[in-house]
Amino acid sequence: MSSNDSAIGTALDRDTVRSTSKLLIGALAIVGVLAVVTLLPGVDRLVPFAPVTFAAVATAVVALAVAGILLYAAPKFALLTRLALGEPESEGDARSDRIVENAGGVVHWLVVFGAVLVAYRGLAGVAVPVLDGAAWAYDAAFLFVALVPVVFLVARLTVTVDPLAELVADRVAGEADADAESGARDAASTPTMGDDDAEGGGDAEDGDGGQ
Repeated sequence: MSSNDSAIGTALDRDTVRSTSKLLIGALAIVGVLAVVTLLPGVDRLVPFAPVTFAAVATAVVALAVAGILLYAAPKFALLTRLALGEPESEGDARSDRIVENAGGVVHWLVVFGAVLVAYRGLAGVAVPVLDGAAWAYDAAFLFVALVPVVFLVARLTVTVDPLAELVADRVAGEADADAESGARDAASTPTMGDDDAEGGGDAEDGDGGQ
């Protein structure tokens, strides 16, 4: 990789981290504001002509905002995962490329799944009282929505098993072969006791013959 490509990759990495951090800090700030709002007097009162409280409405709004931020940030988290895992050791290593790509996909769908759960928990305070006897429809709707990221998550994990197992096997087998070669070299370079004795005996006979 050239120095120019390295500089571009570093800048991309920094920009991605900065934008992702900004989104996370914004989400935490929104949650903090909600915590303060729920402490205000009267927020536990019912909204006029509605069976929900002001606190439940505020929670639903914040939940939608946080879920939207997570959905927007999901591709950025996937990109950060790929950058963190780095490039494969050798160019054109398709197996390592697949592992890195699938790891990014797993993170992406995990964040999407988290966004669905945040929306489900946050909207429950408004949806359940409004639906009343049909609250099961709320659970069923979010169940079907949550199944989408779960299916993609399972698919990503499934296609990652084979290349990851092959990579682990190659690493373990490579280390074992390296240890065996090192042991063979050590054995070949170390003289045996019999050879030393034979050399010593030959020197002694030469000395006797000279006398």
